[in-house]
Amino acid sequence: MVLSCHIGGSSSICVMANFLGRNSRRRRVLNEEALSASSAHLAVRDADLGTGESAPRYSDQAGVEHHPQVTDFLPRRYWSLGILAAIGAATTAAVEALFWFVAPVAAPYSADGSGPFDLQLGRGIASWLSAVLLLATAGVCIVVYSLRRHRIDDIRGRYRVWLAAAAACLALSVNCVAPLHALAAAVAAYHTGWTALREHAAWWLAAAGLPLGWIGLRAWLDARESRLAALALAAAFGSYGVAIAAYLAAWPANDGRANLLVTSSATLLGYWLLLVGAAAYGRFVVLDAQGLIATRTRRPKRPPQQSKKVIPAVSAAAVQAQAAAVPATSLRAFRQNLRVAAEQPASVSRWVDGREPVDDDYEDDGSPPGRKLSKAERKRLRKLKAQQRAA
Repeated sequence: MVLSCHIGGSSSICVMANFLGRNSRRRRVLNEEALSASSAHLAVRDADLGTGESAPRYSDQAGVEHHPQVTDFLPRRYWSLGILAAIGAATTAAVEALFWFVAPVAAPYSADGSGPFDLQLGRGIASWLSAVLLLATAGVCIVVYSLRRHRIDDIRGRYRVWLAAAAACLALSVNCVAPLHALAAAVAAYHTGWTALREHAAWWLAAAGLPLGWIGLRAWLDARESRLAALALAAAFGSYGVAIAAYLAAWPANDGRANLLVTSSATLLGYWLLLVGAAAYGRFVVLDAQGLIATRTRRPKRPPQQSKKVIPAVSAAAVQAQAAAVPATSLRAFRQNLRVAAEQPASVSRWVDGREPVDDDYEDDGSPPGRKLSKAERKRLRKLKAQQRAA
């Protein structure tokens, strides 16, 4: 079903139905599988009751049709995404407050300093929360990949970037608990004898930052269809940029705890925004696959209209007077008559561009009325017309 809507004086087509019936077929197959599984479950239960071997262990509510699908866990409303973002901001503030206020109090009672409230330890609360957020983001990326790969107009296979994004989130989740990037940078600096930036940061920025940046850019370009997802992903990348800049510049200067607070808060907030962006695009993909997203069809571009030359209207009497002013026996007269006739509308002149054949009873404008052209004059007129076409 195609819904045509009229907005602001310009018509646009809103496609609200399933494209080529793919979604309806998929939904019908899923329903048939669920019904067959439920029927098989009931048949086995009836057979067991008839033979008296065993009683059913589960009720009918344990059937497949009563269980939520994976896509049902994605938020469908904007306020759900807003609540998720608010929870992320509040959790980030709580973790940073624990580090700033509680960690100094717990430091004398812990053998390794501030203990679980330290932002640098892999077993701290911040590291655990970052790993959980990245794991959840990886799961959402896999769901997006499973749906996007069925899109018909994606001929170049741009959906594969979401599989790479899931792998990147999984690797970053492991790195939050076990900071392997610092160890790899130290090993590279030791064997090559070259280092740059703070704590050999040039190595892990080149080895991990460039691939991650390419994956993030490709994912953002693919998620531009959803403005909310594009905005959330851009904000997440901006938070990562602030964290890296604060870490490399050691800002605020001469205060290690404040620098760690700024870096950790920006990074953790970036993880939350990354989850919100992936969930927002997952919501968009699910609704688009179900035919609930209105899409506009692009109209073909019209070729530029060529400006028509406006020819002033001249009466037939004026044309005859202008042609009679020149003797008709000269070559200049024929050319003048041809030029004047070409500039006039078809209603004024017998012919305009010389493409029509010359009749035997053609009368020159400068000749007396009723006199026909001779054979030599007609031949000369045909030659003039040929010269006119060649010019």
